[in-house]
Amino acid sequence: MRGLERIAFDAPKSLAEITEERLRQLIVNGELEFGEQVTESRLSDLFGLSKTPVREALLRLSIAGLVEIKARSGTYVFSLTDKNICDISTLRITLEQAAIRSAMRENAARLMEELNRNLDAARALHATFELATYRALDHEFHQILVRHSDNPYLIDCYSTISTKVLAMRNRLTFSREYINKSIDEHRAVTRALVENDVDGACIILAEHVNCGFTERTRRLLTDIARMQ
Repeated sequence: MRGLERIAFDAPKSLAEITEERLRQLIVNGELEFGEQVTESRLSDLFGLSKTPVREALLRLSIAGLVEIKARSGTYVFSLTDKNICDISTLRITLEQAAIRSAMRENAARLMEELNRNLDAARALHATFELATYRALDHEFHQILVRHSDNPYLIDCYSTISTKVLAMRNRLTFSREYINKSIDEHRAVTRALVENDVDGACIILAEHVNCGFTERTRRLLTDIARMQ
């Protein structure tokens, strides 16, 4: 045994963790709608599991704010008000701007490399119209900014809202004009960072995020929960 290196094994995920991931994906994809009631019995039948891992998964998701457990009423997928959406956008802008400033101090070269790789992949969308690809690349662009902040507390805080942002955007459709404009704004943020104009990049970013959730868009999202 002499000379052998220690081998690390990833611990297998529990049924509760697997169930949590599956439920999270159903919420993000819109298969479970905002404000929709979910029950342990229904989910147990859906996943072919006992109620115990389902109950644990729902508790985990309630801590993350993705479901609401109401006493003497039941468990519901999170719903949104106009103020909720505005508050999420405000926090998102604050965190992403802080991430940009930190990333430019700590990981500027790697940040530029990954942003440019994302923009290269997005360039093809000017000629095609693949909504799913746009959503994935858009989500990745903002994750790159946060990931390179090298601040685990900021990253953890951002994760509490990023799933909700993704769920909201997956319930919206975007025109070709909107997608092209969004990619152009990503390019403008990156160009400002290349020029070391951090303040300029932060201003462009704030305008970009706010454009994604207009008054009309917020009304559409809040109406979804009201229909449940």
